[in-house]
Amino acid sequence: MQQGATLVFLDANILVSRTLRDWFCIISQESGVDGIEPRWSEDVMTEYQYHVRKANPGWSEQQIGGWRRRLCEAFPAALITGYEISKAHLTTVRDPLDGHVIAAAEHGKVDYLVTANYSDFEPAVEDVEFEIYRPDEMLCLIAQRRPEAISKAARRQIEYWAKKSSNKTLHQALVDAGAPEFAQLIKQRMTYWATTGKY
Repeated sequence: MQQGATLVFLDANILVSRTLRDWFCIISQESGVDGIEPRWSEDVMTEYQYHVRKANPGWSEQQIGGWRRRLCEAFPAALITGYEISKAHLTTVRDPLDGHVIAAAEHGKVDYLVTANYSDFEPAVEDVEFEIYRPDEMLCLIAQRRPEAISKAARRQIEYWAKKSSNKTLHQALVDAGAPEFAQLIKQRMTYWATTGKY
């Protein structure tokens, strides 16, 4: 990660995952000036809402639309607009329906695209100026390059999970979300913090 703000485009499958969405957003909030800044597009938001509604047909508008509004209010600079979709965008990915993601990330001059469907974007790796990462890889990279942001985000997550009435742990939620290596890293840090009292 270079000096200055790092722009990270989040694919719809990242936003759909409550666990991944929370981690990336909290890390951004805790990374300070020139930190990690999320990016997305209207197309990604539409896809996000579609999949959340499909999985939860009985949820209210506030539970789905409200989440979108809160995201947009919390990160007013995140929305990338004005991009055009070229033939190259459609053919550089395995599924043409993913072309809008490449187009938006390119237009927004992001540093990274994070997606849980890495294989669908793999053909584009050599053709784009940004890097394409799986969520587990991106979280581990941030932990390596911006450890203070991870520590602050982890403390917030630990406090949140301590209040949850759930059998699932913070660690297991990350594993289930497809971030096992990052989950192990956080588990190790939690053990260290509990043992030493140092963050």
